[in-house]
Amino acid sequence: MVNRKTTYSAAGQLSKSMLCILLFFVPVFVWSQNDSNTVLQIQNRVKAFEDNNQLDSIEFYQTKALQLSEKIQYKRGMAYAYSAIGMVNKIKSNFPLALENYYKALRIFETLNNKTGISMQLGNIGQVYDYQGDQTKALDCYNKALNLAELLGDKRLISLQCQNLGTLYAEQDSVPQAEKYFFRSLEIDKAVNNKESIGLTLINLANIYYNAPDKSIKYYTDALNIFKELGKQDHVAQSLLNISAAYADLKQKDRSLDYLRQASLLSDQLEVSEFKPQLEKMASQIYAVFGDDKQALVHYKKFIALRDSFYNEQNTKQSMKAEMNYEFEKKQAAIKFENDKIIYELNADNKRQKQLKIFLLAFTILILILLFFAKRAYDNKKKYSDILSKENDTKEALLQEVHHRINNSLQMISSLLAFQAGSTTNEEVQQYLSKSNARIQAMSAMHELLHQNNTLLEVDIDAYILKVLDFYKTALEASQKIIFNTNLPSVRFHSKTALPIALIVNELVTNAIKHAFPDDRTGIINISLIKDTADPTAWILTVSDNGIGLPENYSANKKNRLGLRLVNIMTKQIDGTLNIIHQNGSCFQITFSNAQGY
Repeated sequence: MVNRKTTYSAAGQLSKSMLCILLFFVPVFVWSQNDSNTVLQIQNRVKAFEDNNQLDSIEFYQTKALQLSEKIQYKRGMAYAYSAIGMVNKIKSNFPLALENYYKALRIFETLNNKTGISMQLGNIGQVYDYQGDQTKALDCYNKALNLAELLGDKRLISLQCQNLGTLYAEQDSVPQAEKYFFRSLEIDKAVNNKESIGLTLINLANIYYNAPDKSIKYYTDALNIFKELGKQDHVAQSLLNISAAYADLKQKDRSLDYLRQASLLSDQLEVSEFKPQLEKMASQIYAVFGDDKQALVHYKKFIALRDSFYNEQNTKQSMKAEMNYEFEKKQAAIKFENDKIIYELNADNKRQKQLKIFLLAFTILILILLFFAKRAYDNKKKYSDILSKENDTKEALLQEVHHRINNSLQMISSLLAFQAGSTTNEEVQQYLSKSNARIQAMSAMHELLHQNNTLLEVDIDAYILKVLDFYKTALEASQKIIFNTNLPSVRFHSKTALPIALIVNELVTNAIKHAFPDDRTGIINISLIKDTADPTAWILTVSDNGIGLPENYSANKKNRLGLRLVNIMTKQIDGTLNIIHQNGSCFQITFSNAQGY
C-alpha cells in the first residue's frame, strides 16, 4: 500500500487568519503614537513576507509591533504580536518558544475577556501539543476552543476547531470520531462557501479512508476540482499525487501512472521545493506496487538527491546569512569604536572641569531631597497609620457582623430541620433530618466560638468538640442513656482543621448512637485527641464505643454509607489516615499532621 496518509490541520488557515487580524489592528496601536508611516511599513512588509513565507522577517517586524504595543500598553496589539511570533516558532518546530508566546497571548486575551482570541489561542496551543505527541493535552485544548467557538456562534472558528479535532483523531486512527468532526466542518464550510477549507476537509476525509481506495478517490477528485477552480496549484498537485496512489492501491496501473505524470508535470511549474522530494518518494512506492523495481529505484534515487539538495540549500542559506551578519556586525563594531574614541577624547577635558561642580551641586540637591522625603514619609506614615487603624476597626466590625448573621442563619436552618423531623412519621426521613441537623450544629458551633473568642482563624478544640457533643446529650436525655467520655487537649486549631475534625466526630458519634447500642442499651462513647508519640507533629483522633461492634467484612467506602463517606472526605481534607479497629465494640482512629495547633 502506498503511504498517502497525510492529514491537513487547521494550522495554516488559523495562522493566516491571525496575520490578517493583526494587519487590521496594527494601524490602531501605531496611530495611537501618531506614527502612520511606521504603520504602513509594518503592514506592507508583514503582508509581503507572509506571501513569501519569510518567517524570520515576519518575526522581526512582529517583534517591532510588540515593542510598540508594550510601550503604549496596547494589550490587543501585544496579544496578536505574541500569537504571530508563536506561529513562526511553531512552523520552525521551536515548540517550547511557540508555547511560551501562545500562552502569553492567551493570558492577555483572557484579561480582555476576548473569547474569540481565547478560542484561537487554545487551538494554536493544542496544535503545538499535538506536534509534540502530547495528544491528551491537545485534545483538552481543542475541546475548550470548540466550546468557546460554539458559545460565540462563530462558524469560522467552529470549523477550524472541528478540523483540529478531526486531525487529532485521524492521527489516532479513530475513524468514527474523525468522520464526525470532519463532516461537521465540511457542513459549516459549505454553508459559508469557504471553498479552500472544503477542499482541505475533503482531502482529510479521503486520507482517513486509506484502506478504502474507491472512497478516497471520490473525495480526492472533489477536492481536485475545487483547487483547480481556486487556482491552488500546490494543492492540485498534491491531489493528483494522492489519486495516483489510491489507483495504485486498486492495482489500476494506467490510471495511476496517468495521474502521476500530471502531478509530475505540475510539480515542475511549482516553486515549492518540499513537494518534489515527496513526489519522487511516492512515485518510487507506486512503481514498486506494480513490480517495476527499476523505475522504483530510479525515483527513489531522485528522492534521495532532492532531499539532500534541499537540506544542503537550507544549510547554505543559513551559513551565508550567518557570515553576512558576522561581517556586518564586525564592521559596525569597528566604526563605533573609532567614533567612541574621538568623542571620549573631545569630552574628557570638559568632564574633568565640570566634575567637581556637578558633584557639589548633586550632593547639595541630594541632601535637600532626602530631608524633604524624610519629612514627607514621616507625615504619610502617621496619616496612613490613622487610616489603617480606622479601616481595621471597620473591617473587624463587619466580619463579626458577618459571623453573627451566618450563625443566626445556621440556627434557623437547624430549627427548620428539627421542626420537619418532628412533623414526619417516616423514621428514615427523621434520621436523615436529624443527621443533617447535627452537621448544621457542628458548623454553627464553629461560628459561635469564632464570634465569642473575637478571632477569625482559630478555635479551642476542646470547647468546640464539647459544644458539638452538647447537642447529643440534650437529644439523648429523654430516651437512651449513653455516657460520653472525652480526653481533649486545651489547644487551638486553625478553623480549616477544626471544622473537618468536628464533622468527623459528629458522623462517628451519630453512627455509634444509631448502630452500636440497639434496643435502647446503655453504653459509653469515648472521644480523645492526643499527640502521636511516634511523631511529635502529628495528632491522633479516636472515637470508640463498647457497643455490639462492627459487622464482618465491614468497609467504610460503600456508596450507601453517606456518613462514613463524609468521614473519609474530611480525613483527606486534613491529610489524615483512617484506621478501623475491630475489638471490644468499634474504634475509629484518624492520624493527621497538618493541624495548626499550639
